[in-house]
Amino acid sequence: MRATVRGVAIASAVLLAVVVAAGVWVWSSGGADTPSAGPPKTLRIITWNICGEAGGERGQSGYCPLRDRPEKKAAKIAALARERDADVITLQEVCGGAPGSHVALLRAALGPGWSVRHAEGARPDGETRCRDGLSGDLGVAVAVRGEIVRARSENALPPDPQGVSEQTLPVLCVRVEGWTYTPCTTHILPGEEPRVREQIAAVRAFVRAQGRPAVLTGDFNRNAGAAQLAPLVSSYAICPAAGGSGRGAATYHAWDPQERAHRFHALDHIFFDSPQGVRDPLVDCRVGEDLMDTTPNEPGGPGPDGYSDHAPVYADIRTGS
Repeated sequence: MRATVRGVAIASAVLLAVVVAAGVWVWSSGGADTPSAGPPKTLRIITWNICGEAGGERGQSGYCPLRDRPEKKAAKIAALARERDADVITLQEVCGGAPGSHVALLRAALGPGWSVRHAEGARPDGETRCRDGLSGDLGVAVAVRGEIVRARSENALPPDPQGVSEQTLPVLCVRVEGWTYTPCTTHILPGEEPRVREQIAAVRAFVRAQGRPAVLTGDFNRNAGAAQLAPLVSSYAICPAAGGSGRGAATYHAWDPQERAHRFHALDHIFFDSPQGVRDPLVDCRVGEDLMDTTPNEPGGPGPDGYSDHAPVYADIRTGS
């Protein structure tokens, strides 16, 4: 399995060690400028597929708003973190590992006290570099308000049995100094091909192998009721608790050019282990639909009214009594 972790240290952080074992890169580093104040009693999480590398021109199937403005996306994520008083931010379709990338810009925007890690994945053509002048490599990222002492990542997507696609999709987990929970994120392949189930099984096994209570976030490319997600739904509590294609639970918007119709789906979720002794761990669970572009994707159409074709999902999880 191809496995890569691209670590990004905050400010004057010093990389201490890199260990490679069993096909997984492990980074140990001092990530934050200020020491962790201890585990948060309530873990405030944001997950967002920012479609940072997809598409370009209005009317194209892969169009995404502000794809060519990484600084605007990074600034909005940081502002959202302050607004939500977030402890964890996880991102999909994000460029990292180079100056000027989303991750580098976000690191600067978040400021002292935050640690960020990035894990790269490859497009179907096998390339990892972000296109059209964007800096860095495509992948997923985790930012935490604290010191990351270990990050692990591996590609969870099995090889294409037809040998056509060289795509890789990582799962990334980080351990934070003083925290009980391990934040993780991933991006699941869309569609119905059999290796989707294999990828989901691999993600679950990887997260469980961390040996700690986990929060698993990401773009799962299907609603919570999909049969393919059953291994996760049966293992974890979930936010949003109800998936489906209804407008009220939408985390993703697509424009159907043939029908000239909007399509809304709930594809992005936060799975988490319920802590022992906590009766109602989910304090808050909501979708930031106001940040999702819902305009018709047509040539010459109106400017976008959001930052991504996905909306961020917020969850506040009580981690202890």
